[in-house]
Amino acid sequence: MKKIILITALSFVFTSVIAADLGHGKELYARCVACHGEKGQGNDALNAPAIAGQKTWYVERQLKNFIAGVRGKNPKDVYGLMMRPMAVGLTGANDVVDVAAYVASLK
Repeated sequence: MKKIILITALSFVFTSVIAADLGHGKELYARCVACHGEKGQGNDALNAPAIAGQKTWYVERQLKNFIAGVRGKNPKDVYGLMMRPMAVGLTGANDVVDVAAYVASLK
């Protein structure tokens, strides 16, 4: 009985995941191009990592950490301070999901 309940709960979790809009994610990614590059290749001079092909969950987590102030608030974190305003600008309900999915789709 416990196995059936667990499987039912897991199926509910996975079916309630928000579907990403890659077109919207691409539009949002325009703010990322200056540092991370058009193809997500990164920029060593700006200490911006390559992000193309990163797992969606990882990009979402990092963006949410910047938005929440877990990252990018320490005055000694120069690069985080530059990244945080970009993440905080993702104000739409699905913005983080959409841009993360777009980043994951980059080769």
